[in-house]
Amino acid sequence: MKYINHFTGEGVLILVILIAIWLTIVHQNAAVPQVAGEAIVTDANHPVEIYYGQPQYLDLNSIADDLNVKIYPEDKVQTFPDPSFGIGSKIVITRATAIYVTDAKKLTIYRTWQKTIRELLKEKNIELLGQDSSDPSLDTWLRNNMSLTITRVAEVEVTETEPIEFQIIKKNTVDLEKGQTAIQTKGVKGEKEVTYTIKRVDGEEVSRTVKDTKVIKEPVFQVLLIGIGPKLVHNVKYQDWLNQAAKQYLINATALYSLMLCESGGNPESGIPNSERQGLFQFDPSFWPEASSEAGFARADISNAEAQIFTTAYYISIGQSYRWPPWSKGCPRTNYQPCKNQ
Repeated sequence: MKYINHFTGEGVLILVILIAIWLTIVHQNAAVPQVAGEAIVTDANHPVEIYYGQPQYLDLNSIADDLNVKIYPEDKVQTFPDPSFGIGSKIVITRATAIYVTDAKKLTIYRTWQKTIRELLKEKNIELLGQDSSDPSLDTWLRNNMSLTITRVAEVEVTETEPIEFQIIKKNTVDLEKGQTAIQTKGVKGEKEVTYTIKRVDGEEVSRTVKDTKVIKEPVFQVLLIGIGPKLVHNVKYQDWLNQAAKQYLINATALYSLMLCESGGNPESGIPNSERQGLFQFDPSFWPEASSEAGFARADISNAEAQIFTTAYYISIGQSYRWPPWSKGCPRTNYQPCKNQ
């Protein structure tokens, strides 16, 4: 029993001496994180870093914060002795391989102990689907701090509702003066469903092709009237007959009205019954029966204002304006004042 007690006393003494030696070593290195000196480099993909923690820090996180050292979940860490002893610890960190992965233009740093890109993606649950690709290729061996780009390619079908523009149909009309336009039928846009095959690379559309088109509402054509008619008169005597005759024979209604003022001052009884020229446009009474009949007013009296207007318009339209010198020699045709008969 005495022997055992004696031995136990010696053991305690030896332990105290060892602790004193350890404390001396730790205090000499405590403030200096050591990468060189005691660094161990056996694998370029997994560099080893050695640090010494001070005795007052009793856990690994506290020591790492004091030394401003980041430890990642994938890294392997050894401590000796345990920091909870309060005598300082040697920290050996073996780093996992860092890989910079840009996936669809988003950068993430992964840390791993895998050997190839294929193994890394499997470990991190990163799938390549369809036309997706990686650069470098999947069987490339990993190197510390290497960059990996994953390009995401997706093809989707999208159906969109789009308008169908209506067509414009143009129709000439003498009911409008030349240069005037009017909408007879208003156009209405139609609708169609278009199915596209859209290709996106890293979320950005790079191509779009039409797969199918379905018309769901037909457009309504717009009918646009284009005036080719003569200039018309407004708010004047015999306005309706003057305008109708002008449209029928495509002559200027204001000029016809001006001629009427030149010839008779607008009096259908002018020169009746004894003058050589009679009526609104001063026809020769002997010529009137033939002239009015040619114009569709057979047996009309020479004092008939409507017959004189349409007969005059007819003869002007067939090139016989010489019968009215004021017209052929430049009687003012745009104002409504009588002009001097030439």
